[in-house]
Amino acid sequence: MSMAIHDVPVRWLVFALFAGCAAKPQHTIPIALLVDGDRASLGALSANAVSGLELHEIELPKPRPAAPDPSNAAIAQARSHYATGDFDACRAVLANVDHVRLLAARERGLVARALVLDTACAWGGLDKSAAHASAAQLASFSLAMPELAVSPDVERVIGQAVATAGKAPRSPLFVRGVVGARLLIDGVEAGCTLPCTIDVTPGDHVIAVEADGYEPTAQRLRAPDAHDVTIKQQPANPDLAARQWRARVGRGQPSTDAIGAALVGKLAKQRRVAYLHGDQRLTGALVVDGKLVATANRPPHEGDALVRELAYDGGILHRPALWEKPWFWIGATAATIVIAGAVVWLVYEPDKHTRVVVP
Repeated sequence: MSMAIHDVPVRWLVFALFAGCAAKPQHTIPIALLVDGDRASLGALSANAVSGLELHEIELPKPRPAAPDPSNAAIAQARSHYATGDFDACRAVLANVDHVRLLAARERGLVARALVLDTACAWGGLDKSAAHASAAQLASFSLAMPELAVSPDVERVIGQAVATAGKAPRSPLFVRGVVGARLLIDGVEAGCTLPCTIDVTPGDHVIAVEADGYEPTAQRLRAPDAHDVTIKQQPANPDLAARQWRARVGRGQPSTDAIGAALVGKLAKQRRVAYLHGDQRLTGALVVDGKLVATANRPPHEGDALVRELAYDGGILHRPALWEKPWFWIGATAATIVIAGAVVWLVYEPDKHTRVVVP
């Protein structure tokens, strides 16, 4: 028989080599890794740990220390001027206190002290109109009277302003902006998210909004002149996005829900980010262009397999079909050899030689 049995597996092995390479991308795809939890449980994750991907780990920006607020010093200086009777200097210092920023930061106590001192210094400087205006602001912001030593006349002016504000009818104020943004009115949670309507007393008010993924913003308005206001917010920068993401995780909110995923995309400044959490069970999420596209989990020390699964499910890498996997063709080749051998054994008939002996 002329069959060359050894030719069969060679052809299959050559084909298997081409098939095994078919699913590999021509260029590596960069993916940023944001690692949380037990880093050691993920195992080694080198740049080339997953074929077809280029991995590089990123770190969250470190929180910046809070800058000292100059308002405390300004109020202390104004109080000193008031005590010495230098009322003009007192009011000049207090003019630099930013009520809008302080109320947006929930610093109601500082604003109350500033307004009481401004009322007292204006009254002491014989500017009674300005004194009544500062007292009216204190009342419209619904601020409590701080422990400050002022004259009985100043206390009376403030008391009258508070009583007047308490009797005045409230008016509705409709606030628009980023849907779901948290609303504060004069430094106090309004109890609703945008868009919403609140009732306010006549006078000045500070409206502030906060939303994850956006810069907080605030503005002053006067009721009832303003009854429908739209507050615009700018997108958060990476540093703020990182702080907001940390705060969400600290509050027990999902790290990669719709909002969390958008924050991850902003803080990483990358198109593709794999968020990996190391624990007794590894969990991961793939964020592409600020949107969650895949989640997966694996046993400990299989961080590379977790990233690979996320890349498959997220459509970044092509998941190889059964016939594209090299082990399939190795098995198929082995089976072919066995079958070929069996066929040869069954059908092979050795040449028969007949010997005739002539007597």
